[in-house]
Amino acid sequence: MIREERIPLATLTEDQLESLYAHIDSLTNTPVLRTCLVPGCLRQFDAMATMAGSPMRPEWSAAGWSMLGAGSIFPTGGHICPDHKDLVTSHWPRRLELPSGRWSVACPCGWSPVPQRWHRLVAAQWEQHLLTETGALPAAPPVTDPEHRLPLAEHTEESLAELYDRLWDAEADVPELRGLARACSVGYSLTVPALLGAKTALENLRTRITVDSRDWAADKLDAFLWAVLVGRNCENSDSDHVHNDIDCAGDQPLGTIADQHSIPTDQTMQASQHRWWIANAIKAVQQIEDNGIVTEIQ
Repeated sequence: MIREERIPLATLTEDQLESLYAHIDSLTNTPVLRTCLVPGCLRQFDAMATMAGSPMRPEWSAAGWSMLGAGSIFPTGGHICPDHKDLVTSHWPRRLELPSGRWSVACPCGWSPVPQRWHRLVAAQWEQHLLTETGALPAAPPVTDPEHRLPLAEHTEESLAELYDRLWDAEADVPELRGLARACSVGYSLTVPALLGAKTALENLRTRITVDSRDWAADKLDAFLWAVLVGRNCENSDSDHVHNDIDCAGDQPLGTIADQHSIPTDQTMQASQHRWWIANAIKAVQQIEDNGIVTEIQ
């Protein structure tokens, strides 16, 4: 190891002493800078100073910075400055390995690039996507655009290989998509009839209770069943609806019945939640019927 030449104390000057201190500081307090992963962003923070104390410069502070985990398209992760935190988190890139053995990106916004044979290439595509979102680059035309269909004379071995890769990707996706469609169809055929039957049973039970001559408020259990199956409070969801004693039951009857039978607050809230789930389940099935999604089996 080559050592710095030692200057005797008798000949040491003030400038040499200051230079010695500066050299020691530069070796012992060397910043470990991390740059924002957004292309074109030059903001940095000092990772070492973040762990040891305050940074050498205020602009190297780690306040507000975030980290992108190794599960993204960046194998070693990355760092995001406060200015771009919202941008990156709204386009958080998740690496996808396709059935064909190629790689792509799943972006929360729905963007998906042309699959690549080497997974590190998708990082550059995602960076270009970010620049497009910020307006730094113009939007790229879709890959299915006729302008992307090169004539034979302009094709190269690389472009032809890419074309075949796209074909093989599509062929590999077909069985998976067919399996998904089949599973959805089977699930639909099993679920919808059950929902229709449950809706009919709940509506018949509700009608049976409402036409019964007994006082459903006199007994604690009866009051609970009425609250869940029929509903004590008004269920009008119109934004301009105002509770009154003529058109609706208002929003107090459930609380009044609960006080009458000394029902605890948590049980009262539970009854209200049960009623909400039943009422909205019936509305959901009714919407399926109204939209004509359900067809009778011949």
